[in-house]
Amino acid sequence: MNSKERVKAALNGERTDRIPRFIWANDATKEKLAQYLGISMEEVETYIGNDVKQTWLSINREMERPWPQGGSFTDEWGIVWRRDGYYNMVTRHPLAELSEEEIRAYPVPDARDKERYEGLDSLIGKYGAEYFIGADISGTIFEPAYHLRGLDNLLMDMASESGEADLILDMTMQQSIAIAREALKRPVDWVWLGDDVGTQKSMMMSPDLWRKYLKPRMKKVIDEIRRISPGIPVAYHSCGSIRPILKDLEEVGINVINPLQESSCDMDHAEIRNGLKAETVMFCGIDTQTFLLTEPADAVGRKMTEILELLAARGRYICGVSHTLQPDIPSENIEAMIQSLNMYKV
Repeated sequence: MNSKERVKAALNGERTDRIPRFIWANDATKEKLAQYLGISMEEVETYIGNDVKQTWLSINREMERPWPQGGSFTDEWGIVWRRDGYYNMVTRHPLAELSEEEIRAYPVPDARDKERYEGLDSLIGKYGAEYFIGADISGTIFEPAYHLRGLDNLLMDMASESGEADLILDMTMQQSIAIAREALKRPVDWVWLGDDVGTQKSMMMSPDLWRKYLKPRMKKVIDEIRRISPGIPVAYHSCGSIRPILKDLEEVGINVINPLQESSCDMDHAEIRNGLKAETVMFCGIDTQTFLLTEPADAVGRKMTEILELLAARGRYICGVSHTLQPDIPSENIEAMIQSLNMYKV
């Protein structure tokens, strides 16, 4: 069973030869792990054993655009980013002070630009026969909107029911639909959507406000994806505590929910597992804020067994981390995690 077959089987609730995995790590973490294991960076990818190959097509690609430390650049939306550590941070929101009329006239990037899809085309050409290929269109609606407007401004727009909120959210929704149309001209295996709407303790907004502004727009994106490619899996990512909207995500057509961040409030995996539809795939498991960061390696191995026994027994499960592995996570703990995954018998 190759990686593509393994993930497809898991999505369909069929038996797999091992638990499929998609574990994210940034380059600094991979370099540290390579040194610890005495292998090359290329060999680290094989060592981790991911079954999914995926690339960003939308605004989230700007977070990791290679750029000199402390330097700034302007992206295709006119948003200014500054390199700070391992990532780029937004320093200027171009729609922050614009009126409704000015927002209507604001130029939208060309979703048909061929450069946007070069990475995806490369993945398909190199790995498409063996690996599960993902087209990542996150942030889909909310994240690009708050990068454009500023988070505080956008939340105030939404809470006050201003016209600016609808204009900006429609703009980013239509851009994601346009990117999906282009991506689906290619043989991708799922479409990955996402907007971070959770914090450590709660959602960034009330569930009702999410349902008013974001749920119907997310449904429009998914409806267009399924119009073009009926039956294609659609995955959704949001960090943080999002339990109040899990059933809403199922209602709009999400098949796969990630990362179900257990260290945030009210996100117990056992309770969530019992509350989801049987056909919904849980893509989660390994919390990078707690045990993987702080526990000794032998404890990581024991905890991994507990996690896999809880989640894999349900079926329709992909093992993943709560977020990208950072360099402060001990390499011996990453090793213990991978060894546990390799040894676990399904």
